[in-house]
Amino acid sequence: MGARERSWDIARLSAAFREAPIESRGWPNPYAGRGDAVRAGAKLFRMHCAQCHGESGQGQPGAPALRTSVVQQTPPGVLFWFLRNGNLRQGMPSWSGLPDQQRWQMVSFLKTLH
Repeated sequence: MGARERSWDIARLSAAFREAPIESRGWPNPYAGRGDAVRAGAKLFRMHCAQCHGESGQGQPGAPALRTSVVQQTPPGVLFWFLRNGNLRQGMPSWSGLPDQQRWQMVSFLKTLH
């Protein structure tokens, strides 16, 4: 994936995060800082996300990299909201069928990607 395509994907990702309701910025991750939640989130990521975003979140054509400052600087509640709602226009499915606990575990994992 070229730098131009990556920057376009990151811009789309940033725009999608801005669609989250303002109150989601204040939702705390109840599993923040817990190693067991990160490990569970990594497993869920491999099962549900790696096919599009790559095994280590490096991104692939059509799916942005998640190892970026955009993801790291996005509040956990916004990531949680985004996982629940998705963005089908951009190819991101909704993971609303997963229990809240699993979505928060995925957020915990995403916050470890650097």
